[in-house]
Amino acid sequence: MAASLSEWIEQRESQGNIAESQKTILDKAKSTGEISTSDYEKAWSDYRQCMIDKGYKEIKLIKYPSGLYVEAGNKQGTTIQESRYSDDSTECGDEYVADVQDVYGIIVGNPNLYADQAQAVVDCLHRDSLVPKDYTVSRFNKEFSGTDGNTSFDMQNLQVRSCLVSNGYNVGYATDDTEQLW
Repeated sequence: MAASLSEWIEQRESQGNIAESQKTILDKAKSTGEISTSDYEKAWSDYRQCMIDKGYKEIKLIKYPSGLYVEAGNKQGTTIQESRYSDDSTECGDEYVADVQDVYGIIVGNPNLYADQAQAVVDCLHRDSLVPKDYTVSRFNKEFSGTDGNTSFDMQNLQVRSCLVSNGYNVGYATDDTEQLW
């Protein structure tokens, strides 16, 4: 993806407008190579408050062992409610957390900056000793794209899910906590 985290952040900044609240956090990350827990949690707190200010009853966050947050899924609303929620979460996300989330995900899930998401996931699974050392990207791709849902590792394990989510894979289960927005 880039030779360093700093270079990758600079590439992101050159591609579009990053909200000032996030730019401050990313500028620090360029020099330190990390996003502090307090900055990361503040970004999510600001996102949550933005959504509450727009009238949503609750915004629940799932915290993975890596420290990565994702918003819980929500109980289905009407088509109009879902459309409004999509617009509002995009607006609040763009303002407070989207770019910080992407960089934080790279820091915890893909520190080697692999361009191939599957390679990054397998590397993360190896680092966390969640799969055997001989587990390959090819095997991951075959298992993950399989229609029977069978993998050689526990897909519901929060560490496994952290590796997946931090590398752009969206995973969720019926047993996951949900938010009641309306």
